[in-house]
Amino acid sequence: MFPKSSDTTFKDKLYSQHLGKTKAFEKPKPAKGKAEAHFSLVHYAGTVDYNITGWLEKNKDPLNDSVCQLYGKSSVKLLSALYPAAPPEDTSKKGGKKKGGSMQTVS
Repeated sequence: MFPKSSDTTFKDKLYSQHLGKTKAFEKPKPAKGKAEAHFSLVHYAGTVDYNITGWLEKNKDPLNDSVCQLYGKSSVKLLSALYPAAPPEDTSKKGGKKKGGSMQTVS
């Protein structure tokens, strides 16, 4: 994600980068009875309208921990710099880690 990004800044960026420059990108035409559309993409089967509300949150796909660890160990310097190894957890604490359960009963 980009710092200080929002759905509105995403839409503004789409408009500045693609409106009038990309044939497949259009400003939607208001339609009665349909949800508000913020941009349209022209596909082979027709024009599809998109609404940006919640767009960034819905499309935020975090990387799996094992993938981040693999990237951190990469011989490619850029990958290893972007995904540094996480510091090891301190296991010297008293009590240790307790096993949590998803279901607990109270008597």
